[in-house]
Amino acid sequence: MDLSSSLQLPLPTTRLLRLRRVAFPLLRQLAQLRQLQRLYNEVENCSGLEFVAAVLTQLRIEVRVEAAELRRVPTTGAFVAVANHPSGLLDGLVLLHVLGKVRPELRAVANEALAPLLTQLREHLVLVKPDAGQFQRNVPSVRKLLRFLQNDVPLLLFPAGAVAHRTTPFGTAAEPEWNPTAERLLVAARVPVLPVWVSGQNSLSFSWLGLLHPLLRTLRLPAELLNKQGTTVHVRLGRPLLPTEQQRFQPTELLPFLKAQVHALGSAMAAPTVALPCAPPLVAETCATLIANELAALRPKRRVLVSGPWEVYVAKSREIPNVLREIGRLRELTFRRIGEGTQQPTDFDSYDTYYRHLFLYDRRAGCLVGAYRVGPGRNILRQHGRRGFYLHSLFRLKKGLKPLLSESLELGRSFVRPEYQQQPLPLLLLWKGIAAYLADHPEYRYLIGPVSISNNFSPVSKAVMVDFIRRHCFDEELAAHVQPRKQFRYRPLTGDSDTTATLQQGLDSVEALNQLIGALEPSGLGVPALLRHYIRQNARFVGFNLDPAFSNVLDGFVVLDAYDLPERTHRLLERG
Repeated sequence: MDLSSSLQLPLPTTRLLRLRRVAFPLLRQLAQLRQLQRLYNEVENCSGLEFVAAVLTQLRIEVRVEAAELRRVPTTGAFVAVANHPSGLLDGLVLLHVLGKVRPELRAVANEALAPLLTQLREHLVLVKPDAGQFQRNVPSVRKLLRFLQNDVPLLLFPAGAVAHRTTPFGTAAEPEWNPTAERLLVAARVPVLPVWVSGQNSLSFSWLGLLHPLLRTLRLPAELLNKQGTTVHVRLGRPLLPTEQQRFQPTELLPFLKAQVHALGSAMAAPTVALPCAPPLVAETCATLIANELAALRPKRRVLVSGPWEVYVAKSREIPNVLREIGRLRELTFRRIGEGTQQPTDFDSYDTYYRHLFLYDRRAGCLVGAYRVGPGRNILRQHGRRGFYLHSLFRLKKGLKPLLSESLELGRSFVRPEYQQQPLPLLLLWKGIAAYLADHPEYRYLIGPVSISNNFSPVSKAVMVDFIRRHCFDEELAAHVQPRKQFRYRPLTGDSDTTATLQQGLDSVEALNQLIGALEPSGLGVPALLRHYIRQNARFVGFNLDPAFSNVLDGFVVLDAYDLPERTHRLLERG
């Protein structure tokens, strides 16, 4: 195929028409058609997805996508993949390569101006005019798309209709607004929609030429494909939005929500990392016999619960030096595995010396399983004042909070050791132990403390969780008496300013939040288990603080009213 003769070069002005002989060679050089011709000569015997793979191989482009995310691509039936458009030709090639591995019959919607460059892909394309009255002249193409979907052929769509570009010489490249006709297509199709994010960025000359005339930007697209040689392209795949889930959106809300999801996928990938110092080895494990002997020497009333081989104790630090040493080791071991921890050989601080320690012991295995640190508020206020609360190291606790503090048990440093985390019983038994302690100390009504969101979560996921809590379970009155020492601030990426607010649409339960966060995070992690647990127990939150001393985790100040627990929780805790 001769690209020079088949490609219709745009002539943006009448002046260029008069300068035809000069303009054509310059425009061909701008598009780098000669170099592109050499590439096409190397792959001229290929077609379809084989052609895509051959082009990517010739350009030495590495495509990276998580296998777990690739499994989100529906294997049967129609769907529409909606993606950002940072680079141009490369975006389509990469996503055809990725999605085509699962669904080789996939069709991509493409700009008909590029048809001469894509003849080997004609069986995988639907050509449209994205600049023609915002798709309104593409009614036949839209009908064609619907026919494909009705025949269970999936589609790849770039709703922006144009590649991301700068609108000022030194601004940041951003996509145009997503075309509302794409939303009308999705509403009419009633098929799953797969959010997709692809990495990429074009050269300054691409945007600068576009400032002269948009057609020059289009002309530059072949060159922008060639200058990506030797690069790595990352692809993120979200969770498909099912037709039943789409029904919760108003007609004009669906596309902004999908765009926010795509941006959030990219924000999670682009999240800055925090360098943590090399953590020293943990202290040695405490001898099991020393722990068993220490428990045997405790007064009987320190054992607050027995359930088969499981025993729950509450004791003072001076009564359990060996147990406390092992608790400190297990805390650090458990927290490090989720991107938290003090990065010290053991997690032990001055608060441990005067707080109580509630812990679960597996008598059959002869080991500690999990623990909570418990601070009786009345005792702490009397002996140490407000500064005696661990929470005071994270938040400034004002005088107006004293009535609440005096009726509260502060809980913190909770963990279940890794090998027991897949069992629901350990956490339940720890909570039964807390309930037993409350029953023995009726002067306490509230459970307060920090609940952590690991720094392993991306900033956008943390922002979505914080925004959800502020909308659904935040106590403004109590928050007036609390001031975070290091406030959490979300700095969105360019074009991402409304992402967190948009993602809240229709998000009315912690289960829906958990599903969304799991879809956004590259690791697939959902909302932290303890945070989900507190929200389900009608907890209220009064502030958020970043803790540099604990691997930069985000701590939420939680207040749980023991008089306001769900009935199901009461029954569960009372059951023998």
